[in-house]
Amino acid sequence: MLRVEQAIIVEGKYDKIKLSSLIDGVIIQTNGYGIFKDKEKVALIKFYAEKTGIIILTDSDSGGFMIRNYIKGIVPNDRIT
Repeated sequence: MLRVEQAIIVEGKYDKIKLSSLIDGVIIQTNGYGIFKDKEKVALIKFYAEKTGIIILTDSDSGGFMIRNYIKGIVPNDRIT
């Protein structure tokens, strides 16, 4: 199992389940577009961005780009991989 220091942001529960079998680290799921209305999840992402940095792994579709760009807008770019 690969140890990852940064928190990893994924879109859905199946992404989180699959990644959990491969890495040892914090995995946060956005619940798709739910991230846009979830203030607690946004606060959690900001916390980990500041503390450890984050890695964003979203789909390469329009939804994934929207979510990725939203997260890029709420945390400093130097804290994102």
